[in-house]
Amino acid sequence: EAVDRACEDAGLWPDGSFNRKCVQLQELLDIRHCVFIMGPAGAGKTTVWKMLQNAQAILEPTAKIKAVDLNPKVVPTEDLYGHISMATREWKDGLLSIIMRDLGNIPDTKMKWIVLDGDLDANWIESMNSVMDDNKMLT
Repeated sequence: EAVDRACEDAGLWPDGSFNRKCVQLQELLDIRHCVFIMGPAGAGKTTVWKMLQNAQAILEPTAKIKAVDLNPKVVPTEDLYGHISMATREWKDGLLSIIMRDLGNIPDTKMKWIVLDGDLDANWIESMNSVMDDNKMLT
């Protein structure tokens, strides 16, 4: 019902199969710390997570989900994850490190999502697979 309302508020038709995808995403997020939403361009992947985010805000207005979305292909892999500078031997944070730190510094217990919204790429997906396993470690 909250997904229906979120769709209507966004000027979208609350289709049953679309709503089911939103519910399935929530069910996955309830048991996993990291989820991939995959499909062809125009399939509604971005709209699914945005409508779920809006539906959660309808259900619990004081616990709005903070989402930061970025296209991981707009920066080189080393700038996405971070790297050691060969000249200075110092660590340089990547975009994801900075985003995670910024979200971690928000003093509340509300949900926070980092959404990598873009084409899958072997360069960044291999590293992301190590984060997605239960160890939650980037290797």
